[in-house]
Amino acid sequence: MQPPLRWPVTAVLIGTACGLENPYTRSANTAAEARPAVLLITLDTTRADHLSPYGYGLVETPIYDRFAAEGVVFERAYATCPLTIPSHSTIMTGRPPPSHGVRDNGDFILSDDAITLAERFSAAGWTTAAFTSAFPTQARWGFSQGFDLYHDPLPRQPTQRDWRDERRARDVIDDAIERMDALPAGPVFSWVHLFDAHWPYDPPEPFASQYAGRPYDGEIAYAAAEVERLLAWWDERHQRSIVLITSDHGEGLGDGGEQTHGFLLHDGTIRVPLIIRTRGMDATWPTPGTRVSTPVSHIDIAPTLLRMAGLDIHPEVMGRDLAEGGTPQTWSEALTAQFSLGLSPLYALTGEAGRYVEGVDGAFYPFVGSGVLPIPDVQTDLAPWQEAMGKTRATFDEVIAPSATLDPDDLAMLQALGYIGGDPSAEAGDVDPRDVIHVIPLTWQVRQAIGARRFGLAQKQLAVLEAHMPNTWGVDHLRASLSLAQGKQDDALHQFVDLFQRSPSSTIALHIAEIFTSRAQWSSAEDWYTETLSLQPMSPEAMAGLVRTAMATGQPELAWERTMRGLLAHPDHAELALARASLLLAEGRAETAEEEALRALNAMPGEPWAHLVHAETLWEQGDADPAIDGLIEALRLSPTDLPVRIELTTWLLEVGRNAEARRIITPAAKLLPDLEEVQALSEQAEAAVQAELAQR
Repeated sequence: MQPPLRWPVTAVLIGTACGLENPYTRSANTAAEARPAVLLITLDTTRADHLSPYGYGLVETPIYDRFAAEGVVFERAYATCPLTIPSHSTIMTGRPPPSHGVRDNGDFILSDDAITLAERFSAAGWTTAAFTSAFPTQARWGFSQGFDLYHDPLPRQPTQRDWRDERRARDVIDDAIERMDALPAGPVFSWVHLFDAHWPYDPPEPFASQYAGRPYDGEIAYAAAEVERLLAWWDERHQRSIVLITSDHGEGLGDGGEQTHGFLLHDGTIRVPLIIRTRGMDATWPTPGTRVSTPVSHIDIAPTLLRMAGLDIHPEVMGRDLAEGGTPQTWSEALTAQFSLGLSPLYALTGEAGRYVEGVDGAFYPFVGSGVLPIPDVQTDLAPWQEAMGKTRATFDEVIAPSATLDPDDLAMLQALGYIGGDPSAEAGDVDPRDVIHVIPLTWQVRQAIGARRFGLAQKQLAVLEAHMPNTWGVDHLRASLSLAQGKQDDALHQFVDLFQRSPSSTIALHIAEIFTSRAQWSSAEDWYTETLSLQPMSPEAMAGLVRTAMATGQPELAWERTMRGLLAHPDHAELALARASLLLAEGRAETAEEEALRALNAMPGEPWAHLVHAETLWEQGDADPAIDGLIEALRLSPTDLPVRIELTTWLLEVGRNAEARRIITPAAKLLPDLEEVQALSEQAEAAVQAELAQR
């Protein structure tokens, strides 16, 4: 890996260069001193201006006041992205999203090639431990690199699709204290992540009552109380330590029209608390109570902690040690609007004077008082900011991070947290999210309505979206998804193909492949699964789909080859495990296949294919009634799936449930008059029913 260029200095630097006293003094023999314990606390979704050290008087957080009085407060610290996974990737690597490659939630994994704080501390002799509280900070996203202990359990119930995907701060702190207490003697680097302030806001008592009507503030106060408990234990255990508290991003709360986060780049979502405190390290610490008012970035956290701990800053870090002033113009980006809806992405530079945000058009938002105004200043000359934006972009050695692989329930977990989910291959459109932020929440509501089969409501909501975001990738995708859910396969197929021709996308290609699979049109399905892999080479869904096409066309050896290739890339992916179960069943190993299929079914209970394969394993073992029940559930989940309908009809006829068989196959016979297999099965069912009637 070639060392990246440092970011250009395109604004006034803080520190001695501009006549300010450097808040730090460095000791020449830091490395020779005893190595300090290092604690990084990230408070998810916590706005700086909702903490008392930043002037907020409506939340009681005395621990943060004491912490700030003993340390240094960075009044204008900014996240590089208003999303959990990209932001934590920056914190851990000291690199902005274009250079670590994680640009959105759920679509990317931090590459093994990235050099993380934990890896650096571990290599230097620190014991490393992490304690996280939510799905977006689990090890699956690449965050466990370098950690000796990575504790990320969730209270998941595998048969539910709407579980709570987080642990409360109390549980996380309990685990952290218990497990850190058992760590071996010596220096430790620990990361503790608390998700409480993230939507939905549901603080426990007494905070719910104390902050009635302001549950977001209640969550912040609750988390602060648990941080106080953690720090009391930490300070008693470690005489020499560095503690840094920040958040991954903020929360809109209506600023700029955004209620949560992810789409816009304003102070509510990207201005974050950043406070550092040391104990027993007088030679390397500023005067207690120091406040720094110049802009700094999340990319500055990694180099600062490394240098404070006496370690060198490795070349891959793109941030600056905060002792040297930090990054004078901070980069932020929000690509969710592009990936999930086909709108314009947003990019921003924040400097001393304010923030330049570039979408469809550029705009400058001035800094006034204690923050950047949400209203643009139309008098500002944008040319210098546009030049600075270009220079900053030129320093990025853009990285394409590995694609994340989500099964349907994983995606449901992210959507339950309010994330829409997207496609990194989606092209940017010409609608600016700043102009339509007031209707963007409807996209999530449409998905909810479709999932609940409330098609009339979804139709009304889609009409609103189409009026504000005509011909955009995301809205047209929702329209096609609604058609598919309504059983209008021809309409859905036409809409998806048209959408793909306008903007080739792996997500759309996969939808088309699955429609052809449900129609048993295996050659077309094969083509579209292959197209999916050309756009997303590691797609496990497409790999599993190609296994199905090989099996359906009588190519068991090819099916096994594809299955093993897929499992080599994704050993724990449920759909590929399901493919293996199908192959085991084809070889007559029904009992082993049942065990494999049941594990896959538990992992994705909403997947029709999982019910189909599990039912087939039961049928082969003579368990006809539960097998038929499984196929009925598969058909309920996917009423247009022709192979399921055919197999269910066949089984019902075999056990003499002829009237049910006729009821199942008749709709397909009416819709597909030219399909001989369906017509023959329909005639067989009708004949069986008539024979029964004749015997009465």
